[in-house]
Amino acid sequence: MKYGLLIFVLVLTGLAVNAQLVESPFIIESKIHTGMNLPFYKALRYLIKDDIYAFDVSVSFPTYGKDYWEKLYRYPRQGVGFSYWSLGNNEVFGKAYALYSFINIPFFKPAEKFSFNYQISCGVAYLPKIFDIYKDHLDRAIGSHTNIYIHLGIDGKITIFPRCELVIEAGATHFSNGKTRSPNYGINAGSFSLGLNYLFNNKGATIQDPEIPGINKRYVQSVIYSAGTKVYDNLYGKKYFVSSLSYNLERIINHKRKIGLGADFSYDGSISEAIASEDGTPDKHFDKLIRFGLHTSYATRYKQLIMGIQIGYDLYSKYTVITPVYNKISIQYLLTRNIIGSIAIKSHMAKADCLEYGIGYYW
Repeated sequence: MKYGLLIFVLVLTGLAVNAQLVESPFIIESKIHTGMNLPFYKALRYLIKDDIYAFDVSVSFPTYGKDYWEKLYRYPRQGVGFSYWSLGNNEVFGKAYALYSFINIPFFKPAEKFSFNYQISCGVAYLPKIFDIYKDHLDRAIGSHTNIYIHLGIDGKITIFPRCELVIEAGATHFSNGKTRSPNYGINAGSFSLGLNYLFNNKGATIQDPEIPGINKRYVQSVIYSAGTKVYDNLYGKKYFVSSLSYNLERIINHKRKIGLGADFSYDGSISEAIASEDGTPDKHFDKLIRFGLHTSYATRYKQLIMGIQIGYDLYSKYTVITPVYNKISIQYLLTRNIIGSIAIKSHMAKADCLEYGIGYYW
């Protein structure tokens, strides 16, 4: 708790010191959460003792139509924040501290002073308490200090003063290391939140109405090579190399959305341990460590950022213990017109399989 408060004070101090240096309008928001740890596995259910509570402090920058993307997304807010969470059992799971970036996008505005919005937050979380065979053997949820932080929320904003809004939100939060360490059941939380935000440096900024260009190209393609490391489902901690080569053909529905079909060729070194012989000798035959599958995809784009999800099925896999159905959630960024960077989490039926970093060609 003391580290969370220290970071909280440092963030607020930094914002206060720099407030006079920022010329563009910005918003400081504080938010409190209450909710429940929602375990997906029986091994975690009996460990939940308390409700979850959390608080956020964030700074965001409203958009006014500098380009047509901001108009397409109804003038969203982008920013960064710090979040502190309890996790439902202080003795076993401890606390979580997260730094994240986010985008808050309006989807319905029935009145001038009232709007409904959705928010996507992604970042890095630090959990001081993790699985330890001697000190904390009950914590099957998290096996590493550093984890991915994802928060999805739907909120309503009500203007109560000229520059101040009341925020009411329902959200879902996930902590996981992408199976870079074991165990990794992950922590999932559902929460209800209340917040206040205040707009600074509002110097009469006005909404612009840029022209939206037509779509000249209806189909795009990409080839992405990704790689990473993972552990098998044990506590030895040995890491294995994983990689994939993916092709995707997508049809652009509009500037924001596209759907597609594709194929994935993947290699998973951890399978050698999964199919080891009775004496423990790993089976390293290449044909048993590879998979080939087909997938469908859906993606949304905001400027150079692309967020996508794929659902696929392995047509070829010698390792049949896990389901052949897989999915990927990815964040991609167009580094140039044709070069794309990617971070993706692959999973099988909500169980994280690996975290991959990729580079590819987009045309």
